[in-house]
Amino acid sequence: MLISIERRKKLTGVILFCIIVFLFLIKINMDSEVASSHDFLLGEVIYQLADTHPKEALLGGVMAGLGFKEIVSDLFFLQSIQYFGSWTESREKRYKMACPLLKAMGKLSPHFVPGYSFGALIMEETGHVDEAIAFLDEGIENNPYAFELWIYRDFMIRLFKTCEYSKAIQGLKKAIQLEGHPPILERILAYAYEKNGQIKEAILQWRKVYLEGENSRVRKIARRNIERLLKLLREKHDETDKEN
Repeated sequence: MLISIERRKKLTGVILFCIIVFLFLIKINMDSEVASSHDFLLGEVIYQLADTHPKEALLGGVMAGLGFKEIVSDLFFLQSIQYFGSWTESREKRYKMACPLLKAMGKLSPHFVPGYSFGALIMEETGHVDEAIAFLDEGIENNPYAFELWIYRDFMIRLFKTCEYSKAIQGLKKAIQLEGHPPILERILAYAYEKNGQIKEAILQWRKVYLEGENSRVRKIARRNIERLLKLLREKHDETDKEN
């Protein structure tokens, strides 16, 4: 007796479901030593997406549970780009659709640096600057040698967006202690000192840049800034003398 098409579809669905459950149970047995941390990760991913993306939460949870974290992470990243690129929606709606996916991506693939940069860009552009900084903090913690994240947070946001000069200085000082940091961070630190009103510290930092300059162009820039800041100090000193 032939089975109807509808019954065949239902039977296929049941079989696939049983296979998924079976594979999931095998995966749990294989990874018993790290099961608790793995379950916590899946819980975080599902929590991030449950309200706004229930289908993605279910699919992502199952696939990640089967060991396909990187694939799920890539899918979430691509989908977030699609959501944010939908110009028919308001900025806030695009933010609400894209950012939960990017946060889940960060949990699944914590070393995917472009995801942190793009996520921070979305958050910053939609007015969620504190959230952007927190997301970059997470990215830096997971990828301390991804210096583009340090530059984004401490130069582009803290120096020009939020004017948190002291925090920018603290971050930059940590970054330049890391081996292999780009030389431009040294110059950004000098600029941050000046923005914070620490002219003497700025001069000393520019002196360091001058002495360690990798080429004549950089040394010329450093010398010019030292001369400018020394002149500024003299002018301030003269004004103080006149007031007294």
